[in-house]
Amino acid sequence: MASGHVSRSGLLLALAAMLCGQLLLLSSSPASAVSSLPPGFVLRDTPTGQGPYNLTDFAYLPDGSVLTAGKNGRVTWVPLGGAPRTIAQLDTDPVSDLGLVGLALARDYDRTGHVYAIRSIPTSAPPWILRLSRFTVSGGDTPSGLVDESVLFEIESAAWMHGMTTVVAAPDGTLWVSVGDLQFATTVYPDALKALDLDEPAGKLLHITADGRGVASNPYYDAAQPRSWRSRTYASGFRSPFRFSLDPSTGNPVLGDVGWRTWEELDIVEPGHSYAWPCWEGAVRTPGYGDLPGCAKVSNTPPLWSYRHGSGSAEGNSVVAGGVYTGQNYPARYRGAFFYGDYTTNKLWTLRYDDAGKLVTVPQDPPFGVDIGGPVKFAAASNGDIVYADLVSGALRRLTYTPGNTAPVAHADTSTDPETRTVTFSAERSMDFDGDELTYAWSFGDGATASGLSVTHRYVASGDRFTAKLTVTDPFGASDTVSVVVAPSNHSPVLQLTTPGDTTFAVGEAVKLAASARDEEDGALSVTWRAGVLHCAQASTCHLHPGAASTGPAWSGQFPAHEESSMQVTATVTDSEGVVGTETYLARPRLRLLRLVSNVPAVIEVPGFSPGSTAHVTEGLKVEVVAAKVAHDGVATFRRWQDGVTYRTRTITVEERDITLSATYRTPIGWRYARDPRLRKLLGGPVAPEVGRAVRHRRYERGRLYWSEAAGVHEIHGRILLKYLAAGGHRRLGAPLTDERSGGDGVGRYSSFAERASIYWKPSTGAHVVRGKLRRAWRRAGGVTGALGYPVTDHRKTKVGRGRFVNFEKDGAVYWSPKTGAHALHGPIWRKWSAIGKVRSPLGFPTTGVRKVRGGARAEFQNGVIRWYSATRRTVVRRS
Repeated sequence: MASGHVSRSGLLLALAAMLCGQLLLLSSSPASAVSSLPPGFVLRDTPTGQGPYNLTDFAYLPDGSVLTAGKNGRVTWVPLGGAPRTIAQLDTDPVSDLGLVGLALARDYDRTGHVYAIRSIPTSAPPWILRLSRFTVSGGDTPSGLVDESVLFEIESAAWMHGMTTVVAAPDGTLWVSVGDLQFATTVYPDALKALDLDEPAGKLLHITADGRGVASNPYYDAAQPRSWRSRTYASGFRSPFRFSLDPSTGNPVLGDVGWRTWEELDIVEPGHSYAWPCWEGAVRTPGYGDLPGCAKVSNTPPLWSYRHGSGSAEGNSVVAGGVYTGQNYPARYRGAFFYGDYTTNKLWTLRYDDAGKLVTVPQDPPFGVDIGGPVKFAAASNGDIVYADLVSGALRRLTYTPGNTAPVAHADTSTDPETRTVTFSAERSMDFDGDELTYAWSFGDGATASGLSVTHRYVASGDRFTAKLTVTDPFGASDTVSVVVAPSNHSPVLQLTTPGDTTFAVGEAVKLAASARDEEDGALSVTWRAGVLHCAQASTCHLHPGAASTGPAWSGQFPAHEESSMQVTATVTDSEGVVGTETYLARPRLRLLRLVSNVPAVIEVPGFSPGSTAHVTEGLKVEVVAAKVAHDGVATFRRWQDGVTYRTRTITVEERDITLSATYRTPIGWRYARDPRLRKLLGGPVAPEVGRAVRHRRYERGRLYWSEAAGVHEIHGRILLKYLAAGGHRRLGAPLTDERSGGDGVGRYSSFAERASIYWKPSTGAHVVRGKLRRAWRRAGGVTGALGYPVTDHRKTKVGRGRFVNFEKDGAVYWSPKTGAHALHGPIWRKWSAIGKVRSPLGFPTTGVRKVRGGARAEFQNGVIRWYSATRRTVVRRS
């Protein structure tokens, strides 16, 4: 798997320990039979057909079914409620960390059927070849294969670990791809420094178009070489960025970088930032690597969170990044929390961070979940539930929350062999509406007991009638008991049910059944019918609404107009000894997919159905659809439905086809763009969705629009935008306070920002940031029309002291230090101070700006004065 610090077991245990690498071939400690989770949470497993230690990745299809990837190249499709089917066997080399390890659906899957896969390609000898490909899923709504492979790119790796591992499809159709350092973990490998080299793929988070080119907004994009690694690179300096996800509000990648000797880390990845592996691990310099000459000047971007290997309750050796919980089913304290796990210690945690990427709630102690299996990939179900691939079991594990626990329902069936007085008991039709695993206890009425789903008992005691009992119990202690009469010397009645078959029904369609019953001793028996509506309100919590009873050889009724429901019809016969026989038919709904979409994330609900962006609704059912007034961002407001309806609540009847309803929300950015023709001409069309929360922005062909509550909506474009992004964007400078404005000289332009910063530009000087007290001093000196003119540098550090300075075009600068403040120098005084060494001169930092005095000008310094005489054009330095 992602290479961590210690491998727990497996055939290659000794080798793995020597390599300090957690191998995908190997096991972590086996998952406990019972996971430890907060009250109300339960893990529900779905088989994938992959088997233990093979499942690596998965992706939900639009209809809620799942595609899964296996390390050995197997791709399976898991239909809703159905058995997994293998649809492809891709050629791959599954040695150690390699194999088929990444899978993602294209954002236009509905139209194209495209999926992306990362795998190693079989080779006769190293280097190993890692490939990112696009396939088309054949078979339409019933996937049957992967065809038409198109290779986006390949990478050569010197090691069978720390490879290319995750591909994520963004809402705008672009792809994000993580690549490890492509090195072994045994010792210091100088080639690991390639993780810092922008012309190498190793150790990078890549941002690419659907055909493999770099995205034009990437920090190092080169239009002349869009397929270069530099053009594709979004951020660098990663060791084993095994899994990551995109924050649903900001769009920023949140990545787990698996550690080497000491630290695991989670990073919120910023464009152009280096996360400094191999020179840094977590927030500290890496022993061994940190001494390499190539690490001498490498600075680190601190992680969002890091933890030591084996450090108490936060122990772990292989971090697996999950995602933000966006659903509504979990308790409020978990909504908006980031879930992540550790593969080797089988644990699950949550944490919280704010829109600025700062940690606000540290992971809990003890962890959220213990003994939860070996998570290797997280995703969200349609209603937001956290789901992960468990490598240990090969199952998908869904974290569900039910406030309270529903008791199971016991049901016992019997069949008797009167010649031997042997009765066979079956509990197969017992059920638990929560989906929990049940235990079965039998009491046969003659003092004997047994346990199991199906048991056989021979009655040797005298007597013709006994009352047996079945008790079923769930893991939470809830139970149900049912009694059945058995007559060991009597044949059981035989009931034959004639049904419409394994079919589905629309609302109002007729459901017709017939039955015949005979008994060896009694002959023909009368049949009693009872129908009910089985309603499953949360897909895993069901209850039965019983209907009236009737008798006769046949039964018919109409399929109910009830959401998330089936019709359960049970036929019952009883012989003269009181022995009961039953048969049940479940008429299932003919479901159509109702998909609810919006241009920005928002709650759009079908009341009565599980929360989420999709619902499977019975054909012919009339349902209400409600769009939230305000979107998740707290800013965008509902405008209209796609067909022009402006009421947020509407009623529809589900037709004989799938339906997609689209709602439009308009943010302040959207309102301004729609109402301002000049702005549309300036920026061009939108090229990405709107993202962010406290500060929101949207990219257009030639610029961006930003919004904050304090400043409103403002545009930024051209060279000023490029400088803004390079300087850290709104996270460092704040949101724009103005549109781009004239500098006041008829040539240059500027934009101001919330964090007391401005960017000024003109063709001859370029774009530069001036901020804080340096900006204030410059403006006191007249700004662009004063003695200094436009900046020609950004802020720079002084070589002595703790000062900062900015140089300007008109032979001057502004200098600042904590002791002296910020002051502007220019003209002869500036030139004299520069000639004697500036802050390294005996005078030190300026304590005043240039002041006019009789006969000239002067400026004071920490250790003296410089005076300029206009009559003689002479400059004099006087030390204190």
